[in-house]
Amino acid sequence: MIEIKQFSSAFLPSAKSDEYLPNIGIWTRLGGFFLVGVVGVAVSVAALTRYHQTVKAPGTVRPAGELRIVQAAMQGTVKKTFVRENQLVQQGEPLVIIDDTQLQTKKSQLQGNIQKYQLQLTQINAQILALDQQIATENQRGERVISSAKAELNLTQREYADRKIAVSSEWQEAEANINIAQNELQRAQADFKSIQANLKSAEAAYKAAIVKRDRYQIIAQSGSISQNQLEEVQLAATQQAQVLESQKATLESQKQVIQQKQQALTAAIARRAKAASALNPSNAVIEIAQDKIATEQASKQNNLARLRQEKQSLLQRQTEIKDTINNTEKELKQILSDIQKTIIRASATGNIFKLELRNPGQVVQLGQAIAHIAPKNTPLIIKARVASADIGKVRICRLEKIADCQQGKVQIRFSAYPYPDYGTLKGAVREITADAITTANNSSIPAYYDVTIEPEVNYLQNNLQKYYIQAGMEVTTDILAQEETLLTFILRKTRLLTNL
Repeated sequence: MIEIKQFSSAFLPSAKSDEYLPNIGIWTRLGGFFLVGVVGVAVSVAALTRYHQTVKAPGTVRPAGELRIVQAAMQGTVKKTFVRENQLVQQGEPLVIIDDTQLQTKKSQLQGNIQKYQLQLTQINAQILALDQQIATENQRGERVISSAKAELNLTQREYADRKIAVSSEWQEAEANINIAQNELQRAQADFKSIQANLKSAEAAYKAAIVKRDRYQIIAQSGSISQNQLEEVQLAATQQAQVLESQKATLESQKQVIQQKQQALTAAIARRAKAASALNPSNAVIEIAQDKIATEQASKQNNLARLRQEKQSLLQRQTEIKDTINNTEKELKQILSDIQKTIIRASATGNIFKLELRNPGQVVQLGQAIAHIAPKNTPLIIKARVASADIGKVRICRLEKIADCQQGKVQIRFSAYPYPDYGTLKGAVREITADAITTANNSSIPAYYDVTIEPEVNYLQNNLQKYYIQAGMEVTTDILAQEETLLTFILRKTRLLTNL
């Protein structure tokens, strides 16, 4: 620079400023002093005047605390909607009905099936009762028949025993008769021999008498003996002849007696043989009676087994039908439960904050949110969305009363109530989310922080009439941030002042 100045002074001629510029007028000088004064005053005023910096953020009125979410308990098509947003509902009140046509059809089918199965069960119960009666009747009939057969067997055995005793007695009697007949025959034979001997003796005596008679006749002819002696001899011969005839007759008679005794013996032997043949009577009748008892017992057991088998089959069928009825009733119970689920009811008493349904016919999925309910008497708050660049200016008011807050004050304007007519509400910042919130579905929306603002009252007033705010209303919030001067604001806006 020194060299340049030396060069300039050596080769260029020096000149004065007044040789080129005109003289400044008095008014120009006064105007300049005035402008300098105005600028100085403006800078002084800007440096001394303080104002509250505000952060504008959109927001929504929401109930404090958690919302009650009403979810669809089943998949289906919306048939009818009974409510709208911001409507007061009671707990259990129907909100939406899902089309249950298929469920009602299934319900009717199941009820018809249950009635059919119950009718079958009634018929099977009647058949089982009839089989029980048949079993009892068959048991009684079998017992009667068996008892009758046993009585008949006892009678047959008694008759058999009596017959056996009678036959034994007859045989013994026949044996005794044989002995008697034999004894009588022997006596008759002995008598016959005696009669034969007597006959021979009579014949000898007769012959002797004849000889004597003949001799006496010869002698009588000679007169040696008297006629009386001859007659006596003749009489004796006649008597001997009579005795002989008598002995012959007796012998013939004894022969007949012997024949009779032999016939009697033969008859006794025949009776003994007959008695002997009947001495061991056949027990075929007893065996027949016993076989009859066994047959009746087997018939009874077979009939009872057949009836019990039929009853067992019916009992098995009865169990199957009962199981089918139970399963059908369980299915019907599930269908009735699903039908109840088609009526979506309010889970709490409060206002419908948000209704997710748009129109009837909309298809909802299981677990899909249907409505958001703000519980009754829940205080309302404002959820403001503050940009990440402005969140550092927002402060939280820790005081209980909003009127006492020195920082975190908020002015709230409602889009539903124009502030020129209804004014604004005062509020205070109560909470700021720890992390920034980003929208995954829309990347063009910048990240923001959720700021919870508590309004001082829940109504606006116009012409002495109160207009209560409702959940879901859109608001614009002016959050009073840090206090600064106008000069600081101008320098910060012109990037001449930073926090570095």
